[in-house]
Amino acid sequence: MMEKAEEDTRSSPRGAVSNGDLYRIGRMLAATLDLTTRLERVVEQAMELLAADRGSIMLLEDDSRELVVKASRGLDSALEFRVPLGEGIAGWVAEHGEPLVLQDVVSDHRFTGSDPSVKSALAVPLRADGKVIGVLNISNTTRRRRFDHSDLELLGSFADMAAVAIENARLYQALRRDRDHLNKEMLMASRIQRSIISTHVPCASVRMVSRLMPASAVGGDFFSVIPLDRDSRFCFYCSSEAQDRCQKLRTQFCPNKFGVMIGDVANKGMPAALIMSVLTTILYEVGRHHISPRTILDEANAAFRRFFNESQYGFATLFYAFYDNNDNTLTYTKAGHEPPLLLRGQGGGFDYLEGEGFPVGLMEDGMYQERTVKLERGDRVLLYTDGLTGALNAKGEILGRKRLVELVNSLAGQDIEAFLDALADEIMLFSGDAPQPDDIAVMVLELEDLYDLTMTVGTDVLQIRYVIDSVLETLQGFEGLKDPITLRLCLEELLHNAMEHGNRCDVSKKVYITVKAEPTRATIRVRDEGEGFDHLRQEGARGEVPDVLSERGRGLLIVRHYADELRFNREGNEATLVFTSNS
Repeated sequence: MMEKAEEDTRSSPRGAVSNGDLYRIGRMLAATLDLTTRLERVVEQAMELLAADRGSIMLLEDDSRELVVKASRGLDSALEFRVPLGEGIAGWVAEHGEPLVLQDVVSDHRFTGSDPSVKSALAVPLRADGKVIGVLNISNTTRRRRFDHSDLELLGSFADMAAVAIENARLYQALRRDRDHLNKEMLMASRIQRSIISTHVPCASVRMVSRLMPASAVGGDFFSVIPLDRDSRFCFYCSSEAQDRCQKLRTQFCPNKFGVMIGDVANKGMPAALIMSVLTTILYEVGRHHISPRTILDEANAAFRRFFNESQYGFATLFYAFYDNNDNTLTYTKAGHEPPLLLRGQGGGFDYLEGEGFPVGLMEDGMYQERTVKLERGDRVLLYTDGLTGALNAKGEILGRKRLVELVNSLAGQDIEAFLDALADEIMLFSGDAPQPDDIAVMVLELEDLYDLTMTVGTDVLQIRYVIDSVLETLQGFEGLKDPITLRLCLEELLHNAMEHGNRCDVSKKVYITVKAEPTRATIRVRDEGEGFDHLRQEGARGEVPDVLSERGRGLLIVRHYADELRFNREGNEATLVFTSNS
């Protein structure tokens, strides 16, 4: 009689399930795109729907052709349990694509489990785009609830809806994984692209700041400083005194001459970035051995046409200039690029560095023309790509050359770093919320005011005493130099930092020293060719207890104590030391 009573309780305890119930369940499943959460909710809703006390979802792995438990309830240590396709109840359902309702699970020949307490079970395939992607299982361990074909039909309807939700979550997960992978690759590509760019100016009397703002992670705009190899072919341009100084430098590059370039590959994004990388390498290698900008662009034009003539990115605009510190001349040629602005430091005013020449890669003969301009102390050269003058605001207005000149004139009195920062801020204010349509690259070179001493030395601690003696000799008439030992201590610390921490004892890198002596003020600048350091974080922690174990931190603390002023450039590879006669 008890068995008869138990068998009479086979019907669903909830009665008929309405479309509204399925709609509510569907909305609950769609509330999240996280695959793990969706799988857990599918199991929970299936068990609630059919009053089951156990449930699991197994997804089919294409590579191994195995079913793997991804979510379960009421089962011990079931997660990541694997069943080969075709084996067991779930394996049979996945292989044949047919559902099963079992009144006595243990007695079924397909049962391969080890738990004899399972009484009744349902297993239905999960299909997406006509393909079985997994199996949904529910079961009971009590005879009071036996599943029948009406339960199987209900679970099948639920499984169709759940399979779509699961597949969407899987696709979203794969999309996120691909996107994250792409973002990592783009970030790496951006770092590689920036590492190609060299901004170390090998001449102590010239300063340069730059800014690269690609419209996407990578772009086709580029700029770089091209050092000139020390070669006997060019030595006759320098005086014998200059040649003697060069021989003391343990470096392969000339400290008085260098090239500078800025360019823009047609279009933007990864293809343009790849071409930019190749073109930069070509210009760097050719520029190391030639001083004629026209010759360098001829070589670049021939190489561009040879490598990229068949691509849709078939040309690039370029501006290449060669600076000679012996006579302060800038010889340049232009290949369809925006003309740089020469901003005169004395008397104000500006000139466009115009020139003739086709973009690189466009014509077999670029017809490049060389022009030479003499720079004066305080002059600045603003080099930029057309993304700057082509910046758009929300009204669709273009910045243009006229507005650029107005901005430059309004910022002319600022220090070179503050000048570029303010210029970039003004461009961003002009553009507002409008998307950046093109990459932007900007370089500013400045021939600084006449120094009383300009030195370039190699990374060699044995030269530190020679540098300090030269600086002290230059500052003999400075009223504030009452204690040479203090100045010697500060200089020794900065020079050691530049060679050991900045250049990391790399003998191929140089240290640049400039000294300007005025009656009541002495300014000493030390610049290395390293990557710099985060000086802002250190300066922000001045109020805290100094880290006496940090060699650099301890040394800079001493310098700040004795000097009237110590400041760094943005990169942290240039220190400016100031003493006044009131100290």
